[in-house]
Parts: sequence; C-alpha cells; structure tokens
Amino acid sequence: MLYTKIIGGGAHESKQMQYFVTVYETQNIQVAADQLFVTRQGVSKVIRLLETELGQALFTRSSKGVTPTDYAVALLPHARQFLEACTAISGLHTLAAQSHSVVTVYAIDHILAFLGADFVIQFHQKYPQIILNVVDTTDDAALSALSAQQCNFAIVTGPFEQTQFQADPLFYSRYSVIMNQQHPLANKRHITFADLDGQTIVSKGRAYSCFRNMIDKYVLGLNRKIHILVETTDESVIRDLLIKNKAIYLGYDYMNTLWSHPEVISRPLVDSGHEGNTIYLLSNSQLRMTKVNRYFREFLLAWIAS
Repeated sequence: MLYTKIIGGGAHESKQMQYFVTVYETQNIQVAADQLFVTRQGVSKVIRLLETELGQALFTRSSKGVTPTDYAVALLPHARQFLEACTAISGLHTLAAQSHSVVTVYAIDHILAFLGADFVIQFHQKYPQIILNVVDTTDDAALSALSAQQCNFAIVTGPFEQTQFQADPLFYSRYSVIMNQQHPLANKRHITFADLDGQTIVSKGRAYSCFRNMIDKYVLGLNRKIHILVETTDESVIRDLLIKNKAIYLGYDYMNTLWSHPEVISRPLVDSGHEGNTIYLLSNSQLRMTKVNRYFREFLLAWIAS
C-alpha cells in the first residue's frame, strides 16, 4: 500500500519525496530548505501535505530539529528507490531527445572529406541542434546497417534493393588509378584494364566488393595477372607506398584529393564502358522519415546540386 502511493505519482510526488529525504537526512527543516534552495515555510508545507496524504506523521518537531517517526524510517528506502527511478526515467528522456537530434550516416570511404569542411560548417550553422555522425565503411556494411535501422542514411554505390530503399543519386564517380609520377603508367593519359596486367597493386581489401569484383572480372577473369602487395584501409600506408613508387592504387576520382602530393598523380581508368559508378543517398523506404532526417537529406541534395 505504502509503495503504491509513492510509485503511482509523478512530478508532484517526486518533489515530495525529495523534500522528505532531505529533511530525514538533515533532521532540520532550515538546513533542508538551504540545501533545496527554498524557504523553510515551503519545506514545512510540503512535508505537512505529504503527511496528510499518507495519513501518518513523519517527524516529531522540537526546538532542536525534527526526529523521524517509525513510519518515516519505513518510508525512507521506498522514497530513495522512487527518486532513483525518477532520475533514471529523466535520463532516458534526455537520451531520447539527444538521439532525435543525431543523424547517423554510413558511407563509403571519405565521403565527408569529399563534401568538405564547409559542408559541415554550413550544415551546423543552419541546424545547430543536429549532430552529424558519419561512419566510413563498405557498401555492404552500410546497406546492412540501414536495413537493421542502425543508421538513418547510407551513401553507397549500386546495386541495391530498389523496393527497400529510397534512392537519391548524388553524383557519378569515375574509377581512378593513383601512382607515383615516375611509374611507367604515368605516361598514359588514361589507363585500361589491360594496362593493369603484371602490375603491383595496393588494395583496400576484400570487404570492398566493388573493386574486388572489378579486379576479378576485368583482370583475373581475363587471365591477366596482378600482384597485390598488401590489403589495407590505412591511408598513411597507401600514401607512403605510392610516394615510394612501390605500388599503384585503384579508387574513385572523388577521393583523388586525399592523395595530394607532388610525386603522386592520378589517371582515369577507362575500359569497355565500365568507367565508374553512381553514388547514392539511401534511406529506408519502410520507415517514416523524421523532420531531422529530412533536413539532412534536403541540405545534402542542395549542396551537391550547387
């Protein structure tokens, strides 16, 4: 009965329990009032109202202060548990409010670097309450995260399930071969898959299926041979290998600015009409888009179009 009376309430009961616990711990109305930043009369009024509602005296008053009654001693652990529950619920509300202001985007490599710092700055200036959380990953991982509702958007290349996702084309990016300016292929204006025969390549790894499938189909599948020096996503290692002219690297041309170095150049990979991919912004078509997510989508599409 006692517990039901406490737990059944809301903000009013939370205030009453806070005042009760503070008076119990200090055993002095004035000291409790000072800790609660309210008046002595305010504390006394709340305690009397609580005693009336419970039908029990909580404290005996004297000139030295207050002494808890047996009922107050029994009430104390329940009151503390109630206040802990109120704090936990308040924390959940805060977390929920924060999550509504976060837009999580799983994107293929370095999309945020391509968009640039100005994109981040201007988006924040327009929507200061929204936090952008951009995770660099692979196409497959981004699609899986979007399907599992672990992110709000995915930025990927095709193909993908058209019925499950709403797709907005962002831009077309061509394949690019990155190499040292002293590499023999640097003399060519563009590179073909046949030119890759016998070359040493640094690869992003098998998880990046787009480039792996391209190599399997257009190089290895045609009995051309390549030597993969290392598979890594560490750009500092890739850059060092390029500078030292130890390998070439296959990527998208939107990433070319990452390799800005006087000794490193890029050449387009052009062959049989398979020269690149369209980059898409995907959202889950099975979910209603929130206002915050709509703001991000509209801002990104306008930025790309400008």
